[in-house]
Amino acid sequence: MIGRARTIPGLRLVAYRPSMLQQVLTVWNAALGEQFPLSRELFLQNGVRDPHVDPKACWLAKVPGDPDAVGLCLAKIVREPLGADGRLPQQGWVSLLAVHPAYRRRGIGAALLARAEQYLRTQRRDVITLGGDPNHFLSGVPAGEDALAFFRAAGYVFVGDAYDLRLIVSRQGTPVDDGTPRTESGVAIRPLDPEDKTRLLVFLDEVFPGRWRYTVGRFLRQGGSIGDIMGVVDAKQVVGFAQLFHPGSPLIGPSLNWTWGTGRRAGGIGPIGLAPSFRGRGLGLALLRHSVRHLAKLGVEEVVVDWTSLLDFYGRLGFSVWRHYRQGEKRM
Repeated sequence: MIGRARTIPGLRLVAYRPSMLQQVLTVWNAALGEQFPLSRELFLQNGVRDPHVDPKACWLAKVPGDPDAVGLCLAKIVREPLGADGRLPQQGWVSLLAVHPAYRRRGIGAALLARAEQYLRTQRRDVITLGGDPNHFLSGVPAGEDALAFFRAAGYVFVGDAYDLRLIVSRQGTPVDDGTPRTESGVAIRPLDPEDKTRLLVFLDEVFPGRWRYTVGRFLRQGGSIGDIMGVVDAKQVVGFAQLFHPGSPLIGPSLNWTWGTGRRAGGIGPIGLAPSFRGRGLGLALLRHSVRHLAKLGVEEVVVDWTSLLDFYGRLGFSVWRHYRQGEKRM
């Protein structure tokens, strides 16, 4: 049973207020900041300013005698349609959960998780997923026995693995050519331009109409450059794409969530995909190679791909595992 340790007397769970921002950063970075350094900008973007966050669904744990928060939890539900996926009315997420190391094993994490589950029940959510939420921080639970045991004890089942991969461009330079054709006759791989925008959105509506369509559309609406989409173009039709992020991007892409403070200029790739009729022809690897080279020209020193299980595919260009997550869920 979760929460075997006696809960601290006087423990209070209070709703987040803007004045608590520094407390959020302090408790998260004390707990997980060595591997997952949370910046102010990322918490605001993917947390309290995210359209999928209900202001009532972020809580801080407070205990007598300590003026600062000792725990944090954030829950999400879909609050605007995710493209063709709609509002996913049965789905809820626990987006963030952390307890200050000085207060662990004292029932605080259990109390925060129970509050998030209670909130999601009031929203009639039947499935709760750990991470992987819209505009996510994490694609799952960072793989570590303590965290996995905590959630298993709370009734969560782990159903898969996800990885963040990294390529240090400054050490390895441009990925070597491995014989895969960069283009086919009539097919170009290049950054898209404003004339391609409608073609890109039509392609996404047809091939990736759900969350990827939503993600790219939102990026463009919020000032993202169409030139940060690397396209595969056949006879003026977009048949593949890779979304790129770099230090000049107006939004922090999910591939860049945890690159803050590394000391290197980071870039990110993802999502990335091709039309079915263009798969199996080497164009996916060519698209990836073009994307890395483009980011390198922008001064990027490391490239990150987040939330993937395609280790062999990315490994062909030298990407290696940087972060490992387990994907867990609970049916209420």
